[in-house]
Amino acid sequence: MELLLYTTFNWPIEKFLGFVYFLITALTGFWCLKYLIFVLPYWLTYGIAENNGKINADVDPETVRRKKLYEQENIQVIFRKEAQN
Repeated sequence: MELLLYTTFNWPIEKFLGFVYFLITALTGFWCLKYLIFVLPYWLTYGIAENNGKINADVDPETVRRKKLYEQENIQVIFRKEAQN
């Protein structure tokens, strides 16, 4: 009985799966590097500064906040359930 070693023979599906694996790892590495080079330093500089109030400090939060339905103009609320504590 002969011993067949399937690792030495390249099946078409193995070539395709190897290419798919290579493609996924290449795209993952590309986006990981892009994130590390561009996005992470931006978050560390502008994101932390904005959270600490150094950027957009003169903006009133009430002007940016989305108003609730009963607070909007030209809206008549017929029934409003009060919040229970």
